[in-house]
Amino acid sequence: MDLFDQRAAVDESEGQYGLSGEMKKTQYVLQLLGAPWCPDTLKCILVAAEQGMEMTCGLLDVSENEQDSSDYLAVSPLGVAPALKESDYTTAGVRAITEFINARGLGNTLIPMNAVQASDQDCWIEIARTQAEPAINTLVAECVCSDSGDAGKIDEAKAALGPVLDQVNDALSKNDYLVGKNFSLADIHWEADMYLLGLTAGNDLIESRSNIKNWMNGLQNKKSACGQDVVASSFLPSAADIKAKKMPPIIKIEDF
Repeated sequence: MDLFDQRAAVDESEGQYGLSGEMKKTQYVLQLLGAPWCPDTLKCILVAAEQGMEMTCGLLDVSENEQDSSDYLAVSPLGVAPALKESDYTTAGVRAITEFINARGLGNTLIPMNAVQASDQDCWIEIARTQAEPAINTLVAECVCSDSGDAGKIDEAKAALGPVLDQVNDALSKNDYLVGKNFSLADIHWEADMYLLGLTAGNDLIESRSNIKNWMNGLQNKKSACGQDVVASSFLPSAADIKAKKMPPIIKIEDF
């Protein structure tokens, strides 16, 4: 039994395939190891829900360096997190996982076919990871994961985020989504980031930027890419879950 089966076990009484519905017989239930405060983990959850892929989630406590444990290295040899398993296939890292689920899922692709839009998508993903997430991670650590609330660190993180969010807000003034009229992986990355930011003292950075605020409100009412009456963000962990190091419950897609 590997770490996936220890912490994100699939209920064998349901069978080895999807938990319900005829269409899901073409797919196994996914198993994810990650942390509820980790933006990359949340992106994987969002893509699974968008693409109609059922998933069980288990905690990988990176705050305790579990990514370096022998059990985790057995499933992710370089300690890359989060990690995903489907049947006998495993992979790790947010780009590998989200692109695998996107290709494996039941919905329309979340990667633009247009070369310019695909390039713009990757650019926005890079901006999210390098320019926004360090500050967001600081805010989550100070405001959600602990009660320290270091005012200096909070103010510094918010100041760093301001110019980046201005760019996002400007992009969303021109299109429904970050790279045009269609929802893409760029939106997934920023949705996870803005969701976490909204749980912190940095929420005013969203409230003061109407295009980002309206875009987030729209995502909370958008049907999933797989066409089901599912809102992907409804599977994300609450602030209380994050503080308690509790991963979301099983992602179960009904009504296929």
